[in-house]
This record gives sequence, C-alpha cells and structure tokens, in this order.
Amino acid sequence: MHKFAITSVLALLSLNLIAQTDMAAVDNVKSEVTIKVSKKSKKHKYFSDNAPVTMADGSVKSIADIKVGEHVKTCKGGKSMATQVRQIDVYNKPDFSLTAIYLRPAEGMANYDPKMIPALLLEATPNHRVQTSRGKKRLKQLSKNDILYHYEPSTGIVSSWKVGAVKQNARIVSKAYNLETEDGTYLVDNVMVAQ
Repeated sequence: MHKFAITSVLALLSLNLIAQTDMAAVDNVKSEVTIKVSKKSKKHKYFSDNAPVTMADGSVKSIADIKVGEHVKTCKGGKSMATQVRQIDVYNKPDFSLTAIYLRPAEGMANYDPKMIPALLLEATPNHRVQTSRGKKRLKQLSKNDILYHYEPSTGIVSSWKVGAVKQNARIVSKAYNLETEDGTYLVDNVMVAQ
C-alpha cells in the first residue's frame, strides 16, 4: 500500500510537470506565430528599425519597439481610427535597400510660409505598398502624379500629399521591420502605408 501511494504521488507530479511543459510550449508557439523572422524567399516589405509609427493614442514609437496586440493609428474614409497589430515581421541583415519617397502637399501652398516648401520623407523597400487615391501601390510603381494620405496629429485632419520624387537605393539598413494589422494599414511618419 505504501509503495502504491508513493508511485501515485510520483505519477501525479510527472503529469503536472508534463502539463506545465506543454503550456510553455503552447506559449512559445503563439509568440513564434505572431513574431516571425522572415525568410529571404518572402517578398521584401519593410521599414528601417527607427521608422516612426503613430500609436492609437497619438504618441509615436519606433517600429522596432511595437509589440503584438498594441493598437496603432490608421485612416479610413478621411478619418483616423485605431487598428491592432497582429504580427511583426523582422528582417535581419536584409538584402534590399530602401527607396525614398519625397511628398509635398497636393493642395495649394497658400497655408505655408513661402520661404519653406514643406516635404515629407517616407523610406521603405520598393515592394512595400502604400495607400494611394487610386488604391494600394508598391513604392516602385509610384509616379509624380500619385496622391498619398497624411494624418496630422495636432489637428486630426487627413490630407492629400503628392509624390514629388522617388529615389531608388536610398540606403541600406542592418535590421528592418514590417507590421501586419487587423485593418491592413497603419501610419509611418503619419503617412498611410499598407501590408
């Protein structure tokens, strides 16, 4: 009887340890599913690690500091809204260089100081898509007539910005990131980009 009791206690302890190990394995699987180190065969779509992403509360974080489950800002129908980050792709030593897109206001320059011409800079890989007035386009497909959308945090206004120049092979980065959100879009430097 004494041997049976000891054997039963040992069996219960073993089952408990196995259950805890299985739970840890499930937790690891979840994190592996939501944060992926991308393979070279995947289409290259990424931003540099310091690309500024607008959070749902209006604050700004580097894309490298964003966590799965956080809410970021995007735009829909000319209004800002929040969307949740569901996956983060990480690229170590990416083999594509970034393309630089320079944007200027699409509407007239009446509200701006004539001594300064406002411009925005967006850097991403040539295959990364952005939301334009004609739908989603890859950076390498943009022309000087394309219109992108910019969110102004201080006013909450979404405005149209026209592509002014496209510079291929602008720079190379050692680590890069891309977000996948529930809505399929998010803001980088307050410019609307797409997955």
